[in-house]
Amino acid sequence: MKEALRLALRGEGCTSPNPMVGAVCVLGGQIVGRGYHKKAGSPHAEIEAFLDAAKKGISLKGATLYVTLEPCCHTGKRTPPCTDAIAASGISDVVVGAIDPNPKVSGKGVAKLRENGIAVRTGVLERECTEINEFFNKHIISGLPFVILKCASTVDGKIASATGDSKWIGSVRQRKMAHRLRKKADAVIVGINTVLEDDPGLDVRLVGGTVRQPVPVIMDSKLRIPPEAKVLRTHSRSIIATTKRPGKLEEKRFRELGAEILRLESDATGRVPAADLLRELGAEGMCGVLVEGGSRVGACFLREGLVDKVVFFYAPKIIGGDGVSMVGNLGKQSIEDAINIKNIKVRRFGDEVMIEGYI
Repeated sequence: MKEALRLALRGEGCTSPNPMVGAVCVLGGQIVGRGYHKKAGSPHAEIEAFLDAAKKGISLKGATLYVTLEPCCHTGKRTPPCTDAIAASGISDVVVGAIDPNPKVSGKGVAKLRENGIAVRTGVLERECTEINEFFNKHIISGLPFVILKCASTVDGKIASATGDSKWIGSVRQRKMAHRLRKKADAVIVGINTVLEDDPGLDVRLVGGTVRQPVPVIMDSKLRIPPEAKVLRTHSRSIIATTKRPGKLEEKRFRELGAEILRLESDATGRVPAADLLRELGAEGMCGVLVEGGSRVGACFLREGLVDKVVFFYAPKIIGGDGVSMVGNLGKQSIEDAINIKNIKVRRFGDEVMIEGYI
C-alpha cells in the first residue's frame, strides 16, 4: 500500500476534479503491475496496473490488487467501472486504503467486488490514503473547494515592513515549497492590494515535473487591477472577482485581455464575499484553492470559517511592531476565542520553519 501511495502522488496537481489513486498488483509475493491515475479522463490506476502487467505477459489470475481508494462501480463521463475490469482480470483479493466518499461509489464498489466473489480488505493505511485526497473529499461531499491559507513571514509574524517591502522574506527553498502548494491547487486567491504592491505572476515556476498552472483569482471589489498587471499577462486564464458596482466599460477592457469578470453581490463592508466566491469556484469543479494573501484576505477567510488548513513559513528575521501582520484583524477578544490549529506538522529546512495544521 505504501508503494501504491507513492504512485498516487505522481498524479499530484493533474487529476482534479478526480482523486489521486495508486494501484499495485501482487502475485506470488512479487509486484507484477503498477499504475496511477495520471490526469482526469485518463485510465484509472487499476487499469494502468493491469496494462503494466499485461505488457510483461503476466496473467493476474489469483493475484492481489492493492489500491489507495475504493474502486469505482459507476460509469463516469469518460471511464467505465473499475469493478467490472477487476472482476474480469482474475484478481482474487483486493486491499483498499480508503473508502470513496463519493455517494455514487461509497461502499458500493466494495460490495460489487464481493458480489463477484472477490475477497476485500479495507482500511489499510486509511489515514494516509484519505489525506492525499483532502481536496477531492471535501469537494465531492460539500461542493466547496478545500481551502489552504499560506503565509510567509518573519519569526515575529510580519509579512512586510512598515514601508510595504516584502521581497524576499523567505529563501529560494521556501519559495519552492510554496510553488509546490500552487502546483496542487486549482486556483490561487489574492487580494487586489497584493497585486498592486507586489505585481506577482501567481504561476508555478520553481518545481519540476508535469505542471498544470492554477487559475489566479483576484478579489478586486472596485476593479482597480491595472491592465499591465503581470498576473494578467502570465496566464491564459484569470478570474477577477468583483462586485456589481464597477461599470461595464471596465469589464469590456479586461475581457479583451482574456480575464474573466465574476460579479458578486458585495458584503456588508462593500468587499467581495469570500463564501460566495468559493461557491462559484466549487460549482466550476475546483476542488482545492490556495489563499496567498494579503493579510486582509487571509483574515477574511479565517473570520468566516472558510479555511481548512494553514501552511505558515517563518524566516529567521525580525521586523517589529510597525511591520504588516501576517493575518489582519479577526475581532478576537480573548485567548479562549482564538482559532485553534490541530494535527500540527513542523518541517525545517535550513534556518526556516514550515508549520502546517488543520483548523
